[in-house]
Amino acid sequence: MKKAWFWILSIVVIVVVLVVWSAMQPDAIVEVIQPHTQTVRAYVEERAVTELPHDYLVAMPIGGWLEPIALREGDSVSAGDVVASLDKDDLADRVRQAEQRVEELQTNIAETRDHRLENNMLVETRATVKSFDETVMAAEKKLEASLAVTEFAKSEVERIRKIVQASAAAERELRAAETASRKAYAEYQSDRLELAALKTLAAVSYIGPKFITDYIDRKSFKLEAFEKQLVQARAELEIEKRNLARAQIKSPCDGVILKRHQTRRQYLSAGTPLLTIGRLEEMEIIAEVLTERATRIRPGNPVEIFGEAIAEGPLTGKILRIYPAGFKKISSLGVEQQRVNVAIKLDQRPAELGVAFRVHVRIYYDEVADAITLPRTALFRGDRGQWQVMAVRDGITALQPVEIGLMNDDLAQITQGVITSDVVVARPSQEIVPDMRVQTLSRQGE
Repeated sequence: MKKAWFWILSIVVIVVVLVVWSAMQPDAIVEVIQPHTQTVRAYVEERAVTELPHDYLVAMPIGGWLEPIALREGDSVSAGDVVASLDKDDLADRVRQAEQRVEELQTNIAETRDHRLENNMLVETRATVKSFDETVMAAEKKLEASLAVTEFAKSEVERIRKIVQASAAAERELRAAETASRKAYAEYQSDRLELAALKTLAAVSYIGPKFITDYIDRKSFKLEAFEKQLVQARAELEIEKRNLARAQIKSPCDGVILKRHQTRRQYLSAGTPLLTIGRLEEMEIIAEVLTERATRIRPGNPVEIFGEAIAEGPLTGKILRIYPAGFKKISSLGVEQQRVNVAIKLDQRPAELGVAFRVHVRIYYDEVADAITLPRTALFRGDRGQWQVMAVRDGITALQPVEIGLMNDDLAQITQGVITSDVVVARPSQEIVPDMRVQTLSRQGE
């Protein structure tokens, strides 16, 4: 009987021990962490691409035959270096033709300005006019004398006729007087015709000086036309000289060849692109940031640049400018987003980083030193949207509301709700509920 009671008592003790042991076992094993005091920084992380704020397009300055371009992408050039050439033969011929045209016009102008021959002819014609005038005056005097002789001869005939009628003179004397009168009249008529002819010639001689002065006036008009043509010809010569100088196409800046648009010998029209040159030291990084996040960013904010394109590790930079206009963009998930470009200036550009390279940027816009922080994984939202953590006190879980300050993808600043001595679940899940007995595993705070 005593033996039976012993076994019953033993079984009861074992059951009690098992019940107590089972009650003492935790419901779950959780990883916990304690808040840490450190600097927390708020940032925006986005994909970005390198680009130049501007590049230099080298194009055909004039139409012509392009010689083969030997430069390749990545070659360095200095400002003033010849980067492409045109065939000069046709251009040189045009310069010579323009020079000959200028020389021809200069010769025409010199000849037109020279009035020596016309002036000599004018002196001669004026002397001729004067000579004719003097001859006409002499002929007029001679005609007056002939008229006087003729009138005297007529009066002699009348006088002798009266004497003959009075039988005081012979008929022979009358006939001699009449003959002398007719001869005097004939000479008078001859002198009158001669005077008329001289007056006609004198009148004609006046045309000579007038013709020469008119010719000089016409030469002045031609001179004005030649001078205008010379101005135009000199301008055309300068254009042809510039075109010849443009046959040596030079780099507008120090930089590298980004792209060759043409390579072989061919005829190209003016404006055809040849090369694109850029200054890699002016490189910027353009990030497309959501507009609601961009409002927190200011020029001068520090930036961290990283990604597979940067082999030597993250680079540093700062915000250069925020573009004033945003744009719509469809995300990879098909969501329409409103974004804005943000330009970033590198503090130092690695040699291997080129234009249009894909990188990632982290733009820091705020920070708090000596802040109580927890990893983002320790935080979750309650039914009402409030932030909270799952605290562990004496092995029992409990919900603990917290207030958040700065937050990034890794850390959150805790402004109220926990202190550095508290213990919280590092990665709470739906299986971890309040009032659970848990076994904790500690790890270093993030």
